[in-house]
Amino acid sequence: MDILVVQHVEADPVGILGRYLEVKGAWLHTWLVPQRPTPPSGHYDGLIVLGGPMNACEDENFPHLARVAELIREFYSQGKPVLGICLGAQLIARAFGSRVYQNEMPELGFTPLFPVAEAEEPWLQDFQPGMPMMQWHFDTFDLPPGAKLLLTNSICANQAFRLGSHTYGLQFHPEVTPEIVMNWIAFKTDWIEAHYPHLFEQLRDQLVMHWVQSAQFTERLANAWYDQVVASAQTVPLLRQG
Repeated sequence: MDILVVQHVEADPVGILGRYLEVKGAWLHTWLVPQRPTPPSGHYDGLIVLGGPMNACEDENFPHLARVAELIREFYSQGKPVLGICLGAQLIARAFGSRVYQNEMPELGFTPLFPVAEAEEPWLQDFQPGMPMMQWHFDTFDLPPGAKLLLTNSICANQAFRLGSHTYGLQFHPEVTPEIVMNWIAFKTDWIEAHYPHLFEQLRDQLVMHWVQSAQFTERLANAWYDQVVASAQTVPLLRQG
């Protein structure tokens, strides 16, 4: 199965999520926006939209965002699975007319998440209430109309949702590795030292305590989402692009 991965900046790769998908048999085609102004042409069976430092509606500085919102709607209308992470989840909300706006406070580091009682996704069956997952965001969003909330917490209510049967938005970062997190810290060192001087030590300790469990969750997520990609490809007519 061929997966289109939208990568907004070099510091936000698909990480361990991509490794698990490739083990399952996925072929990942990355659109690294700074190096290529338009997405590669071709037929894709699923779409992953990664995180990034920009606001989801910052079209004047990042004109590709409008095209990404169009891609999300195209894959959704074709019944192809979509997975949005952090900015990607916010872009799903934007694509379907919902607000994206600044959260009351930044959410940085591993924070506990809680399943909503009605959540029945296969990748949430072993998700323990209060399980910590990596966060790195300043914005949040309103759920798209008809979306089902799956995970929440007290800092940012909309942590994971499903729209329709194949489109998922995750505000947290299941894809991270310790190396990715350290790169994010290096990218914002001055800001962190000025506002959260203890964050570096906190994240270093949190990675030791929580990353292995996070990676195990990511493997379950990757397996379940890829199974959806395979199942949808068997039922959706092949629509060629480009």
